[in-house]
Amino acid sequence: MSSQPIKLDENSSDEDHDESQSGEIEEAGDAVDTGVIEEPNEAKSGRKRKSRVWDFFAEVEVKEKGKMVPKVQCMHCKKKYKHVSRGPTTTLKRHIESKCPKIRQMQGKTQGVINFEPQENVSLPVGLCGVYDPMKNREIMARMIIAHELPFAFVEYTWFNHLMKYNNPAFQPVSRFTIRNECIKVFESDRDEIKKLFRNTSRISLTSDCWTSNTTVGYMSLTTHYVDAEWKLQKRIISFIDLSPPHSGQVLADGILECIMKWSIQDKIGSITLDNASNNDRAATILMSNFQERGKLHFDGLFFHVKCCAHILNLVVQDGLSVIKDCLIKIREGVKYLRKSPGKLFQFGEIAIGLGIQTKRSLCCDVKTRWNSTHRMIESALHYRSTFHQYAERDPNFEWELNDDEWASASAVCKFLEVFLDATNIFSGTLYPTSNLFLVEIFNVKKVICDAYGSSNEFLRTMSEPMFQKFEKYWGEVGILMAIASILDPRYKLVSVEYAFKELYPAYEVEERIKEVTNKLKKLHLKYAKERVTCKAAASTSSMSAADALVEPSERSQNQEIFKAFLKARVGEKSTKSDLETYLEEPIFDEEEQAEGTFDVLLWWSQNCSKFPILSKLARDVLCIPITTVASESTFSAGGRILDDYRSSLTKDMVELLVCGGDWMRTEITAKSKKSTILTLQQAAKAEENLNVEVPIKNPSTI
Repeated sequence: MSSQPIKLDENSSDEDHDESQSGEIEEAGDAVDTGVIEEPNEAKSGRKRKSRVWDFFAEVEVKEKGKMVPKVQCMHCKKKYKHVSRGPTTTLKRHIESKCPKIRQMQGKTQGVINFEPQENVSLPVGLCGVYDPMKNREIMARMIIAHELPFAFVEYTWFNHLMKYNNPAFQPVSRFTIRNECIKVFESDRDEIKKLFRNTSRISLTSDCWTSNTTVGYMSLTTHYVDAEWKLQKRIISFIDLSPPHSGQVLADGILECIMKWSIQDKIGSITLDNASNNDRAATILMSNFQERGKLHFDGLFFHVKCCAHILNLVVQDGLSVIKDCLIKIREGVKYLRKSPGKLFQFGEIAIGLGIQTKRSLCCDVKTRWNSTHRMIESALHYRSTFHQYAERDPNFEWELNDDEWASASAVCKFLEVFLDATNIFSGTLYPTSNLFLVEIFNVKKVICDAYGSSNEFLRTMSEPMFQKFEKYWGEVGILMAIASILDPRYKLVSVEYAFKELYPAYEVEERIKEVTNKLKKLHLKYAKERVTCKAAASTSSMSAADALVEPSERSQNQEIFKAFLKARVGEKSTKSDLETYLEEPIFDEEEQAEGTFDVLLWWSQNCSKFPILSKLARDVLCIPITTVASESTFSAGGRILDDYRSSLTKDMVELLVCGGDWMRTEITAKSKKSTILTLQQAAKAEENLNVEVPIKNPSTI
């Protein structure tokens, strides 16, 4: 961290002192007898020297022409100047501020201090000028409280105040009541800024989900998704409200409507993504009817209600896992049996080492409702398969040993579920578009299920049968949204639809379904084209109306005649192709030209928006539609941390402030610093722990 040059700001009446008259001599090391350095004395008048230059200079005597002459010497570079007992010290100031090489060198070496580079748009309590602003400091403390989910009483901690006072003696402690009020001010300020962003956003998509706290109070989270002016996908949690039971479709719809009316975005909603539940379906129907009556149902209602793909995948996989539930119970109970006793776990680890198995892999226990954790549990059990067999022979109380057929089934299931795991991870992204990736991934899922359904392996065939039925129930017909979004990805275009539909539908239906998708895409494109013309005409009329007041009638008539002549000249011109037709005729984008995993579909459209002005706007609005509710579900983790057993009495407004405000701040800081997500206090504590229980090995010296 570079330092600023030293400035000696003294209120002195000293006049400028000409350096040429100062008697400057050569530096130490030349053939000059410098004499002995002495401490600076007070002036002969007895008045104590107040100038700061004497912190850098000392009085010395130098032999010149056989006489000892008093001089002043820089303590750093040993340069000497004429002795100044009384009068101006301008030359000495100039030496300290700009001429001394040793001082400049020390300013460039700031060792042992972490270099916190200032971030854009992030105000610091102490600027480069060194001015301390207590109100700005209080604001930053409030942001720290919200972003890291700290208690308000944190500002009253003794050692926190000691630290702040040590860093700046001007720091004044504040109470938890003061910082709570400051948090409210910060939240309201950030909310106003987000509202300004929403005013410049053409289309907003929503995700919503419900959660019950430890006090049995039901909460609903509402998250917005949109593409900003820089073509970056953004998400903001705008509501975390309590709902009165029962959570019927009408109650959910009323809560969502109240929230979007409060944020004044009721005319911008393009879609809402919900879990697959009957009350959510009812809520979506009510909302769609409301928007349709007001004439604000965008995309002709094609994409309004999106069902969470991750939830449907979970239902499909859970049906398949039900076939091996007895095998899963044995693995789950066996892992629990070993993990609950350190002694048994040590013995298990010794057996693994004896068999040449690495013990760095943990024994995982799953959460029954999360199939991905079940997959992780099966993987870890398969890693220690032979260890389980050896341990069962030594411990007569171990009742959960699997036979060879059960191990074979577990291995087949683990491999079978890998494609589902990959698809879920891709669908769950919140920082990149996901609707354009659905068609390719769901094709892989359908292919795996169909291959297992027609397999000669009786176990796989039995397992895939309920999965196939569930898949056909929800995705027997691929949504129009997924097909159009895939076409709007320049890597796929119509090729992905043609290829996937041939595998997903009977041959006699493929052509008709592809035609249906392209017709709806053309219809949407035409609608966007008409809206663009209408907006241009309105802007032109507005500008002409403003100009009419300044233009004389005769001049106005002359301008109209020129405009009519221009229109007549364009009548004979041939109409050009639409940008949709041009886009579809161009070859697909070659992703191999870029590094794997680096393609950004929004970046591509931002670079080609001038070439496809209408289609790019449609792509912007479609690609911001999420296909899972993961963004809203992640809110409940924050809600669980904030509404713990010690803070369960927080008011609903304060809970919403901490949940939403924390999301805004962490999102903003993470985007600006381009680092991983900022951790809260509990998240940081968990990151420092080894949550996965590693199979331990005894120290040989203690055996």
